[in-house]
Amino acid sequence: MIEWVISQQAMLTVVLALLIFCERFLTNQLGTKFVYKAWLLIPVALVMNNLPVDLVSISANSISRYIVGINPNVSGSQFSVLFWLWATGASAVAAYILVHHISLFRSIDKKHVVPSPKSTVSVGSNTSPSLSAYYSNKASTPMLFGFLKPVVLLPSYFKTAFSGTQQALILEHERVHNQHKDNVWNAIALAFTVLFWFNPATWLALKSFRSSQELACDNSVLANKSPDEKLIYAKALVCCAEHNSKAVNLYPTFGEKSTMMKRLNAIKTPHKGNKLLAAGTAAIFALITANMALANAPLHNTEHKQSKVNDAAPVEFVSPAYPEAAEKGNIEGFVVLQFDITKTGSTDNITVVNATPDGIFDESAKAALKQWKYKPAIKGGVARRQTGLLVQLDYKLDQPLTAGTEK
Repeated sequence: MIEWVISQQAMLTVVLALLIFCERFLTNQLGTKFVYKAWLLIPVALVMNNLPVDLVSISANSISRYIVGINPNVSGSQFSVLFWLWATGASAVAAYILVHHISLFRSIDKKHVVPSPKSTVSVGSNTSPSLSAYYSNKASTPMLFGFLKPVVLLPSYFKTAFSGTQQALILEHERVHNQHKDNVWNAIALAFTVLFWFNPATWLALKSFRSSQELACDNSVLANKSPDEKLIYAKALVCCAEHNSKAVNLYPTFGEKSTMMKRLNAIKTPHKGNKLLAAGTAAIFALITANMALANAPLHNTEHKQSKVNDAAPVEFVSPAYPEAAEKGNIEGFVVLQFDITKTGSTDNITVVNATPDGIFDESAKAALKQWKYKPAIKGGVARRQTGLLVQLDYKLDQPLTAGTEK
């Protein structure tokens, strides 16, 4: 587990930094909806970075290819220490989330459902009026609470501090969150935070994600509102910010102070976005994810060209040992071997036809191939010897100990 978590950090840090940059500096140019949807790049990048090798393999002149890997410069005891450090931190974050969730759940006054306020404001047609709202003495500002069956939690001052129009707009805001399934995305974001809690970029990204979420929700609520209703909405935001608790909140709240100025500016000057720039950014995102998948493909050897088709695949595969000197020196490379398959399926006449770097992985590759067993070629009911077959072994430090093959 810890090996996988560590192996994702370089990719995740780059992706998170890119998304944080877009949220902080390009929201006006790209538009609030595009920036919020762009956070889908994280799960997509994780999937693409972990595709099985055989799904992203590239044909290489009919040479069978295999990946030889080992985790560099980390011993088993070091991994054990790292695992327990990671597990301790992940457990602490998960425990905090659980305690906070239970505390909010117990504070709900389920005996009294808050009725819909009387207002002349036009409520969006796509919102769900059936979403229940309750008072909570733990809620310092309105919020959507719950992952499976969400409800709206309202602070005790809700009726006295806001007019009927403001109350209707606030409830519409929370219903739009529910329509966007933001409760589900927040659960995924918290799970992601638990898993990668030790990476500072994770916490910065969580804050930027919440900002994008609130801006996108405001944009949907105010899309068809009048200037006067937008002003009333902005005043409600300011009022909530004044009452909002300074304590760390795990749920996006209507009056979150850290996003207040961005939201007020967006109300004053809506972020329509540049479609051409958004399309270009989307293309960059697509290139990044495609590159992640191709990065896991075996090294492509353009120097060695053979036309002989190799249809043989081993039935007994022995993984080559990663040379200790190469491991310590963080050296990667490949070896192309030519060999015969005997009538019994064993390998014979093994020779190195190409290797990079020279002499580093040759002996390891030959020693392993000697132990491989193939299914004998049968023609006319008679086993026949196969000659001049090729196999390439790619030595990569960040790969599991064994991997699949390609043709």
